[in-house]
Amino acid sequence: MTDFNKNDRQHHFNTVKGTIIEMNDAEKYCSVTIKVGHENTREVNFSVRKEKFDQIIDGFQISDKVCVKYFIVSRKKFDRYFTTANLLDISVEP
Repeated sequence: MTDFNKNDRQHHFNTVKGTIIEMNDAEKYCSVTIKVGHENTREVNFSVRKEKFDQIIDGFQISDKVCVKYFIVSRKKFDRYFTTANLLDISVEP
């Protein structure tokens, strides 16, 4: 597990379990997409900065079953909200 928490005030983060279906390496912002759900599967995409991407996904590959820790952020632009799920950590599904 990586050391993503820079303060001691927040101890609980959002988590979701699924299977890695895509890992996109980019110049500034990378992403990891997992498939979640059972009968009604859906894809969830998580963004992460390039400098954290390589250390977070080290050892993981497509089709691995994982547990993803993340937080969401919404920004208002042009009178619309845009929400992003930001990747904090990936671990092997327990």
